Amino acid sequence: MTMSLDQALLYFVDLRVQVRGNPAAREIVDRCLALLTAARTADAETLRRLDAEVEALRRELETRLGKPRDLKVH
Repeated sequence: MTMSLDQALLYFVDLRVQVRGNPAAREIVDRCLALLTAARTADAETLRRLDAEVEALRRELETRLGKPRDLKVH
């Protein structure tokens, strides 16, 4: 399933409300929102930079939280 940028933005806005009491989680969500917002109007060079930022965020989260478990779809 592919999520549109608008759907992703809505997801992270909702997630931000859910984690509003957790500064560390809110910081991560804010980074995701900034990346998504920048991607909406990005040219090819900016998209490459954003891809690198997403990869850096992925590595950081993996270091902090461990490798993600397999996604189970019901």
